[in-house]
Amino acid sequence: MKDRKFDVLAVGGVSVDLVLKTPHLPAHDEKVVGELVGRLSGGPAANFACAASRLGLKAASWAGVGDDENGRLILKDFEDFGVDTSLIHIQGQAETPFTVVMIDPTGEKAIVVIPTFQHEYSLETAAEALAQSRVLYTMPQDLDRFLALARLAHRHGAEVMIDVEANVCAERERLEQILAQTDIASFNQAGFAAAAGQPVSVEAAQLLLAFGPHTIVVTRGGAGSLAVTRAEVAEHPGYRVAVVDTTGAGDTFNAAFLAATLQGKSLEERLHFANAAAAISVTALGARGRLPTPAGIETFLEKGMV
Repeated sequence: MKDRKFDVLAVGGVSVDLVLKTPHLPAHDEKVVGELVGRLSGGPAANFACAASRLGLKAASWAGVGDDENGRLILKDFEDFGVDTSLIHIQGQAETPFTVVMIDPTGEKAIVVIPTFQHEYSLETAAEALAQSRVLYTMPQDLDRFLALARLAHRHGAEVMIDVEANVCAERERLEQILAQTDIASFNQAGFAAAAGQPVSVEAAQLLLAFGPHTIVVTRGGAGSLAVTRAEVAEHPGYRVAVVDTTGAGDTFNAAFLAATLQGKSLEERLHFANAAAAISVTALGARGRLPTPAGIETFLEKGMV
């Protein structure tokens, strides 16, 4: 497994972020005056791939972009971060997916996603790519596609890590099908509450292990994170830092957690490392404004900032 071409294959989740700073996040029927920060490469799986590569993993992105300026921006950014783009398909006559990200002075955000087209994922290509990958990483929005890819991953000896948002948990049967094909499931607070039907706790997380994953991880923003396996339990507080922008913090956390997992670290060490990575990432504008390196995380941890 260690000699495979890719440590992780990140599927989908590619876009360009139109980033705006606002005095506060607008309420219903409210108009605010904002400041344009710029167009930045984004998308959850893409952010994850860039963070993973920065942390030393061999990362590849499998997605589609339009044959336009935004598509070229995404490809250039991947190249700058060392992410393999050989599986990215350029869709002619299509506009690259984009999001509108509004950031308030506290660094909190609101996001509007504009999925301009759906990329078709060939199972033949998937089989070839997964045979060369240690881990498949994705957000399971399309159930049939996810199940097909996850089964292929397992058939080729790769593990499956997912990022679970609240909308995925709306139907219990669907969620259970997803978890049955998952090895590492990472939830934010809203996603976990929707999945477990109760607030975040170690006991509630342990209940989700019964559906298939060997590891459940929950991020809680500034409050830190927790994780459980069948043999270990760990919790870690958040780090106190000057927050500029929380966009992509969860993606960076997941990349760092996976990197530490592949290094064979204990569950407590994985959370320690991943929390530090996420804390560093929120101290600059943009999801990739300050992606950490292993050396940067080590320096951060040595300062004892908690």
